[in-house]
Amino acid sequence: MGYQPSVAAKLMRAKKSGIIGFVADGVAMSNSSIDLIRGAQDVAWSLGKQMMLFNILPGKDDGAHAEAQLAQFRAEAVIYATIYHRELAMPPKAERSILLNCFSSRPDVPTVLPDDYGLARLLMREVFAKGYKRPYFFNLSEEICAAGLRRKGYIDEGQAHGLDLSHRVRPAVVFRDGEHRFIVEDLLKQILEAGERPDIIVCGQDILAMQLYFAIADAGFSVGQDIGVASFDNQAPIAEMLRPKLSTMQLPYYEMGRTAMEIACDMQPPHPMVRLVSGRFINRNSF
Repeated sequence: MGYQPSVAAKLMRAKKSGIIGFVADGVAMSNSSIDLIRGAQDVAWSLGKQMMLFNILPGKDDGAHAEAQLAQFRAEAVIYATIYHRELAMPPKAERSILLNCFSSRPDVPTVLPDDYGLARLLMREVFAKGYKRPYFFNLSEEICAAGLRRKGYIDEGQAHGLDLSHRVRPAVVFRDGEHRFIVEDLLKQILEAGERPDIIVCGQDILAMQLYFAIADAGFSVGQDIGVASFDNQAPIAEMLRPKLSTMQLPYYEMGRTAMEIACDMQPPHPMVRLVSGRFINRNSF
């Protein structure tokens, strides 16, 4: 008959609202981390909860408006998510808060993060298992938290295989003239001119790998034959459209979203306070 129950009436009678807030700092506009939202929404639907999504932008009053509305609707918990792994400048105000893909100085807030250190080690194990001995790492911008964690994982896994890789890490994203710029082509040219050809180059994200494909071709080499390429993200449609298809470490955005919502809905205990979620390696043909 098309009948729908009145949410307002239910709020008047129920002790719990059944509403979980999701405050997304730019996440709703990101193609890759949209899976944070999808994972959380799938859990909410399965439990009969309503997820109220707010996409906010830095420097505006969106966050205050979102928190005011969530307070009016008596949200049971609020998930705060960011577009990339970073520290929140302002700690969350909601009493029951869960941080997703970000962290704060508050030690009492459940936090769900990608295991960037562990993911780098897993990826390098795949690289070494295929016999590569001269890897380079074209990393993300150094101010990004994931860059430091992946750098450490890359170096530590090299040490576990008897290799010192500390001098083989290059930031491939730099901040110039008020914006971030990719310098993949310059890095490859410098390394080749120094007379040392890597047998594989690991990239901090798939868009860097895409640029590296072009740079390798311009240098007269073939991806997967002369120089292997590995990456992080498994970003659609880049990874599948490149030729050869890109072997990459898929980041666990969907699983992270599910974990955060399960904590918000009391399906999981809040301890340990920091949950590190691992991803999986997608093996294709680039190395």
